[in-house]
Amino acid sequence: MFSWVVELTTSSSNTPLLQLRDHLRRFGVSKKIFEYKSITISLYGILEKHIGIWIKEYLDNLPDIIANYNDLPERIREDHFNLSVKLLALINENRYAKYNDIDKKKVLSKLNSCIENPSEFQLNSDAFYLQSGNLKHVKISEAFACLDIKLNDVLKVIGIRPESLLFNNVSNVSNRGDDLFNLIDDLVERRNYIAHGGQIDDILNITEFDEYINFLEAYGKAIFQALSERLIEFEAKHLYKKIEKIHAVYQSGSVLCFELENNKIFLGDSIIVKLIEGGFTKKKVLEIQIEQNKYPNISTTKMIDIGINVGGGISKGQTFFIKRSNI
Repeated sequence: MFSWVVELTTSSSNTPLLQLRDHLRRFGVSKKIFEYKSITISLYGILEKHIGIWIKEYLDNLPDIIANYNDLPERIREDHFNLSVKLLALINENRYAKYNDIDKKKVLSKLNSCIENPSEFQLNSDAFYLQSGNLKHVKISEAFACLDIKLNDVLKVIGIRPESLLFNNVSNVSNRGDDLFNLIDDLVERRNYIAHGGQIDDILNITEFDEYINFLEAYGKAIFQALSERLIEFEAKHLYKKIEKIHAVYQSGSVLCFELENNKIFLGDSIIVKLIEGGFTKKKVLEIQIEQNKYPNISTTKMIDIGINVGGGISKGQTFFIKRSNI
């Protein structure tokens, strides 16, 4: 019987192994690049989408608070006209899918309502968020300037509150500039580099994205809070009135005692609080008392002293507003 012995040289035996190793390594690199691109683009998309949604919702809420178009801040009125005209031009170009569902006639109708019927006005909220693809912090600030909001100033106030993580462990926040938002800008630059097909050398590991995700969450919350507090500020001005005579704040910032006159208040109503450091918040009325007797509501034409429990978070140095009521 013959036995066949095949002698393998070192070079011939190593070749398939080297090829296999190269294939596996290339797959590993490709997978890592794919994950990096996917996460970067997704994070940027989340930022762009939600800020756009919040801006639109903010503008759609304004007519419910401010009864007349002419009472809007001048900056909003000026930019509403200019941006509405720009929106019409973009719709006519028919180049961008994002504007396909916007009816040109409705844009014109809303713009006309501001001129012809300012007490029944509607705003073209889509017009205020036209930019896309390069939303660094400075661009977001420019969009907010059209809303008459100085975003940097507002974020610095919100960001140093104890419950905020926006500027966690960052010192001297009030004197800092746009460098506070470097992580947002870096994310945008990475997204743009991917979109333009650049050769990617600086790849973040999945765990390295944690810092971006945490900051993005804090940044998003602060952006949302900035819009919410601006709406509350408009409510204080147009729907509420200042409580002129505050007697005291008791029970560790839970009970507000003040004079009520020509007004009414119910359990479940809200008072608006202007914070000492800036910004506005709402507090729900949980309890109403007059001379230690509890009431579900109070309606009075004469001046009376009342106390309300709002659950905490107030101090006498703050300014308080109560909703206007016709008696």
